[in-house]
Amino acid sequence: MITRSWTTAAGAALLLSVAACGSDSTGPSTTLDATAALQSLGLGIGTDGTSAFYGPSSLTSFASQLDQVNVTIDGKSQSMFALGLRESYPAGTCTETLIVDPLDPPIPGQCTPPPYTFVLILWQSHSADTPPDRLALIAGSPGTMNFADLATSPDAIPAFAIYTEGQNDAWVSVSGTLTSNISATNQSCTVPLPPYAKSGSCNVATFDEQGTINLEPSFMATNLITLVIPRQTIQGIWQTITETQTVTLP
Repeated sequence: MITRSWTTAAGAALLLSVAACGSDSTGPSTTLDATAALQSLGLGIGTDGTSAFYGPSSLTSFASQLDQVNVTIDGKSQSMFALGLRESYPAGTCTETLIVDPLDPPIPGQCTPPPYTFVLILWQSHSADTPPDRLALIAGSPGTMNFADLATSPDAIPAFAIYTEGQNDAWVSVSGTLTSNISATNQSCTVPLPPYAKSGSCNVATFDEQGTINLEPSFMATNLITLVIPRQTIQGIWQTITETQTVTLP
């Protein structure tokens, strides 16, 4: 049984929110402009998805920097929109004081550094008014990330990935690696801070990505798949949080 640690809660919330918000369309995505693609992404992750743990749910102001990348999913080449999110925290930040679950209160005196300070989002969409047809969320830390089975090692997952197609098919990472090198630029960006940030700043950043992730089926999916990201550089945002505040889950 998966325990209710902050790390596992983040992964579970992402999985449930993405699976619940998947699009009914499984056909090929048409070409959208960047603003429409980001609107579709917002429907897919929503305020109960990545925004609750890693960053903003409103990203339309970032449309001019949005990239598309070529990846391989289950042996087939796919062109997908791509966005990187990086967060850094004040020295000594503890996850126990960022998000508090009343059903699983933190152990007094325990201080765990934030486990996931990086997210890579890949998606395909055919309409601004519907969630993405394909959506991959990859979370971990900058550098080389190793993926493990969330079900068998719920309290020691250095990185995890979730991939969905349509409304019912979902996969969760069980092995693989991703190398992510991130550099901030001098260009500022205007996007909302996550709810546990009392103050902070945002800069456009470059994300150098390369890796292979193996995923096992969850929900209605039945086959193992592999996501391959050839080395390429995309743009994203780097949020520097200068002061935190506690968010209590309902």
